[in-house]
Amino acid sequence: MDEQIGELQRQLAALNTDLKAGTVFQSLGPRLGQLMDGLHRRRRTPVTLPDDREGIEDLLGNLREKLDQNQPLHLSLQNLDFLLRYLASPDPKIRYNGVNFTVYDALQQNALDANDMVTLVNFLSRDEILFNHILEPTNAAVFGRAGSASMLAVVLHFIAENDAQGMVDYQHLVNQVATYICLETDTRGFINQQGWAHAYAAILDLLMVLSETDSLPRADKLFLLQVLIERLKRLTTPLIYGENDRMATYFVVLTNRHPLYETALLNALKQWRQTVARRRRPDSLAGWNQFFNRKRLADALRLRQDASPKLKKYLNSTIDFLG
Repeated sequence: MDEQIGELQRQLAALNTDLKAGTVFQSLGPRLGQLMDGLHRRRRTPVTLPDDREGIEDLLGNLREKLDQNQPLHLSLQNLDFLLRYLASPDPKIRYNGVNFTVYDALQQNALDANDMVTLVNFLSRDEILFNHILEPTNAAVFGRAGSASMLAVVLHFIAENDAQGMVDYQHLVNQVATYICLETDTRGFINQQGWAHAYAAILDLLMVLSETDSLPRADKLFLLQVLIERLKRLTTPLIYGENDRMATYFVVLTNRHPLYETALLNALKQWRQTVARRRRPDSLAGWNQFFNRKRLADALRLRQDASPKLKKYLNSTIDFLG
């Protein structure tokens, strides 16, 4: 793994510890932003993709047969690892219709027990899965990263439904998710012939599930909220495939739970607006993408009837000018 990523993981863990100790709050956003700004992107290298001829269709067929007969799956670690690696397949029939729906159906039919689900979480949150080629320009590895993040959200939901949250190492998981958000800059939605990438939709699904997790301390949820905002500020490509509606839902649901989240979000939005105002009229495509990403999010938040009075008041008091 890139040494940069390991160092980022350590720095994020230290910041989260400081937040829990009460030594950072107002400065958390800027300090997270500094970590993201300090990342050095790499040149593109070849992405090794799973070979669809190596037996994945046979395995999926066997699993589907067992599910159709309402049998438990009893996947070996080797087969589980083999199956999940095909979340990186560029073929949507294998990646989405195959692996994704097979695992989802297995969870829905209780064909996987609590230990199986925890193993799924551990496999899906590995460094080599979530951070594969993530510091390079847009590449095909996004399917594996986004597919794993999306599946992770699904599994965590079922773990909560089965009262198995005590078996999950949430501290490690929070740090992995925070690291992934800091690193992920691929905002592509649908890609011709290869289906959905949709990394930020997956991120928001994951954050929503974690925000509803009783086993997660309030500080961890606040930490993840701030990590997302700081990454959003820095994206230079557009989010235009429904992510803003998901973001608005996540922000409003979370801020309605406790005034602490509301205060953090309002402070972050105000800082973001001040940053945009200082730049005035953008003079590059990246600048305009940043401007409209923020505007689309603000518009999506304004449409939320369940937003808190303070959030509504702030949003209604701000007007974005193009000049």
